Amino acid sequence: MVSESLPSSRNVVSGAVEAVVQAGTITGGVHLHRPHPALVVPRQLPPDPSYFTNRGNELRALDRMVPASDGSAQRPRLLVLTGPGGAGKTAVALRWLHANADRFAGGQLYADLGALSPRGPATSSEILGRFLRALGVPPDDIPIDPHEQSALYRSVSADRSVAVVADDAESVAQVRPLLPASPHSVLVVTSRWRLAGLALDGAQFVDVDMLDEQSALELLSVVVGRDKVALEPVPAQHLVRLCGGLPIALRVAAARLSTRPRWSISRVVGTLADEQRRLSALAVSGEVSVRSNLDLSYRELPADVARLYRLLGLHPGSEFGMGVVAAAGDVSPEDADRLVADLMEANLLSEVDIDRFRFHDLLRLHAAECAEEHDGAADRVAAVRRMVEWYLDNAVAADLVVIPLRNRAGQRYESAGKREAIFPTATAALDWLERELPNLLSAQRCAMDREWPELAWQLCEALWSLFLYRKHFTHWIDAHELAIAAASTCGDQLARTLLVVQLGIAYLSLRRYDIAHRHFSDALELSATSGDPRTEATALEHLGLVARRTGRPQDAMTYFERALAITERLGEHRGTALHLRRIGETLSEAGRHQEALTYLGRAVTAATDLHDVVLRGMALIRLGTIHTRLDRHADALHALREAAEILAGAGSHHYHGLAVEALAELHLRTGDLVAARRRLQQAVDLYRHAELPQAAQVQARLDSLTGGPERAGQE
Repeated sequence: MVSESLPSSRNVVSGAVEAVVQAGTITGGVHLHRPHPALVVPRQLPPDPSYFTNRGNELRALDRMVPASDGSAQRPRLLVLTGPGGAGKTAVALRWLHANADRFAGGQLYADLGALSPRGPATSSEILGRFLRALGVPPDDIPIDPHEQSALYRSVSADRSVAVVADDAESVAQVRPLLPASPHSVLVVTSRWRLAGLALDGAQFVDVDMLDEQSALELLSVVVGRDKVALEPVPAQHLVRLCGGLPIALRVAAARLSTRPRWSISRVVGTLADEQRRLSALAVSGEVSVRSNLDLSYRELPADVARLYRLLGLHPGSEFGMGVVAAAGDVSPEDADRLVADLMEANLLSEVDIDRFRFHDLLRLHAAECAEEHDGAADRVAAVRRMVEWYLDNAVAADLVVIPLRNRAGQRYESAGKREAIFPTATAALDWLERELPNLLSAQRCAMDREWPELAWQLCEALWSLFLYRKHFTHWIDAHELAIAAASTCGDQLARTLLVVQLGIAYLSLRRYDIAHRHFSDALELSATSGDPRTEATALEHLGLVARRTGRPQDAMTYFERALAITERLGEHRGTALHLRRIGETLSEAGRHQEALTYLGRAVTAATDLHDVVLRGMALIRLGTIHTRLDRHADALHALREAAEILAGAGSHHYHGLAVEALAELHLRTGDLVAARRRLQQAVDLYRHAELPQAAQVQARLDSLTGGPERAGQE
């Protein structure tokens, strides 16, 4: 943005701005407020459970606790469904919420708090970050501090009627920050533990116990068929008693009957009667343990299927795709597909999406215990390492598609660049990284826990394009702090230096300039021992960005010129193009437009020679903006249309939105309001898709363009 005071005292502001204030004499304080996030109605509930039987008592209890006609509620409702693992708490919660969805017009939020997750329970901060994004808060506006996150969540939810599900909670502290503020909202918690401390928060409790005998028989009939149960009524009753009415145990036993039509119920009963071992903590009424049911299914598996079941129990995350299945078992994709089909048929694995699977947490524990019992330590370690390396290699391949020419420290990039690309576009690569982010972070922590630091820092490096293009600031910071420690353990100064810069960029994006400056200064000092002068240029460039954003343009120019001198000396063309663009941007902001055009023109040429789409597009945006200010409309239109076209396929709605918004400014300058409105609406849509704060600002600009003469022009 450039603001110039003209001799007539008329102030002119041009460029993309968040707020403009003009005043004479002011008494008292001035307070600026950013626009409230656009209303987003999330629909995050998993599907209504298919095998749902009875539970009328529990559903009626929930109806009494949250009466439909209650318009005088003074505080949000907090409902806790408690009971043993596998009792069906989540199913009850989902059935009730689906039946009452129309009562919560503000939407539904769902989070698995992971009480038995392999990477430990989710933190309330992690969940709040997801909820705030789902409710329309831009990523840049989500604070890092958990207390600030909680306060923002209360503010955002204060005027909404939302239903929130906190599934599989471990503790009171994990749940409390998730309570929405509106008295017309509800938080439904499921937990293996009673969480009695939530009574202080006004919680009402519903015990989800074992199914009674009639309901359990109904469930058995639904799964194996009514005719089969009718033929053996007494053994069926015995089976229900042995399973203790635990739905998951009943379904596992029934699955064996369904896939073995010649088996009798009596045969299953005879086998279960001898099974009183393992998983003693999950015993049901002292009659049979869940392990007994799972062992029954496990022993019926073919050897290769059983082996894969065991090794998948060691997976570091909660859900996984077919590729990592093949890596876990060290088998071909075709064999992996066949083995997974057998596990699903045995009801030991659930398909959550196309080629996406997960264990029920009890099954995962059972599988991992079977691996401890049947597989040697070396085999278990090898399986885990194969899975971690699979995530690393695929993340490297994705990152390479998005930003092919950036400076990297990981050695796997060289070999990845020689293989056929597995991601057709940058957007596809970014989408994969985003979907697998929880697993990639779990793999990084797993690598660190198992003392594989060289894998831990490389996993973080491979996530760089995702963090740069789609933010996720909390994960960005956590992953880099862990990676920097890992690189230090390895003694890899180049990796450490680059990671310190990338950590600083997170704080630069969050406008924490003091912290960003400290990290960039540390990186500059580390670059002296990294053996790669390109890291010195990178550190200087980002020190220049801090200087520019904190009102020190001359210092910024000094940093950028030093960085440019290094990359030109090294013949490092991408860095040279980037630093030329930085200098051009700084000159433009200082009003030195003609000088800026020279540098930006060189940046465009260099980026074109490198086939770097994003670098070329960003330089063209700045070039077009300057032409707009100089009323060189044809030149501006040519540059900005090209920028919008090439950035549309770059995988970043943010960058594409910048080009489109700049086009809108050009049309406003030329008086073409029809084209301007069309482009502003496109920019709003792009920013909203990226969950960026610019969406509200551009929408306000669009709303203000009413009335006045219009002319229809052509771009």
